[in-house]
Amino acid sequence: MIARRKDYSKKEPSRGSHKIYIVCEGTGTEPGYFRFFDGLSSNLQIITIPPENGTDPVKLMELAQMVFFGDNRRYAVDYLQNDRVWFIIDTDSWEKEGKIEPLRKFCDELNSGISIQFDEVKSYPAWNVAQSNPSFEIWLYYHFYSEKPTDADVEKSITFKEFVHASIHGGFDFNTDQSRLSDAITNAESNFSVNTISNSPELYSTEMHILGKEIYSFVKNDLAKLKNKLR
Repeated sequence: MIARRKDYSKKEPSRGSHKIYIVCEGTGTEPGYFRFFDGLSSNLQIITIPPENGTDPVKLMELAQMVFFGDNRRYAVDYLQNDRVWFIIDTDSWEKEGKIEPLRKFCDELNSGISIQFDEVKSYPAWNVAQSNPSFEIWLYYHFYSEKPTDADVEKSITFKEFVHASIHGGFDFNTDQSRLSDAITNAESNFSVNTISNSPELYSTEMHILGKEIYSFVKNDLAKLKNKLR
């Protein structure tokens, strides 16, 4: 079980705090990772929405349609407060099956309609996709490493998840290792490349550095204090 760290008092969100909704494939790793940041700053709320009826990108899109727009909707995106929604997806086989492009199109259409629906709000990327290739674990890897892994090293492990776990001494610590967010942003961005044919991240690339920058802008001072405590 992933525990949340206990070295700080959770801050209650301020009125009008920035909200980031995370719609993700995983029920353990991703929620455990983002839970670290929730309550770290009073100006930021991170709400994780795990899968319910399937984990592929199309199922996550359908989940978002239900929880944000359906008759039984649970959440509301406040465009005046610059709220954002991020779909956290792996490449897996979803790309070959044509299940990623519909999700990206869904986000593009919602973003283009913001200023049409709300006269007082300028269009901005409220709906986003952060795709990792092959999986979210490459983002965890970049918290510690500045270079891409090699195929030869990865192939020594049965799965990529096992490779990342073995590459980090003791495995990724969800109580403390997010304090390396700044390093992860730098490393992931410097190793980021896009396949010009599929317009998606190349192997060992992730778009998570974009979301990482958004989170970091709210918690950088708190992370600096935490890193000092951990030294």
